[in-house]
Amino acid sequence: MTSLATFPERHQRVMTDTSDPIQRACDFYTPDGERDLVALNRRLHSPEVWSPWPDFLIAFASNGCGDYFAYDTRQSPASVIYVDPDGTPEEQLADPDTLRYDSFDEWYESQMERYTCSRCGARDVRFVASQDRLWLLRVCSSCGFEERTDAIEL
Repeated sequence: MTSLATFPERHQRVMTDTSDPIQRACDFYTPDGERDLVALNRRLHSPEVWSPWPDFLIAFASNGCGDYFAYDTRQSPASVIYVDPDGTPEEQLADPDTLRYDSFDEWYESQMERYTCSRCGARDVRFVASQDRLWLLRVCSSCGFEERTDAIEL
């Protein structure tokens, strides 16, 4: 898997469109760019890593903490699996509680849920601290709706 053409068409658009809101939700790896898709997968599948990945898993995105979202190419269309840095890929493939998505579209929607306004549906939500600095607020740039999300622990 070294070519952008091997990814589903929607994934190709999302990977290369820096204005797509998913770009705020995760770090995408691309065939040409700062986050090199080919180099990453060569490393993950090589014996130089603690637990080399099986050939059918292809990493394409990360939350930036050593975790990855990867295609499981054993089926067509490929499903998406979350690979946590705390276990081996084999352990996570065997674990029924591992996050899995039937398709790229299902994965995309799950990642965008946090960035989607619950009032108007716009995907232009940003996060700011409340005035008292106790809460993280989701603020919709389209309609102005604000809602508390998580407590800020000091």
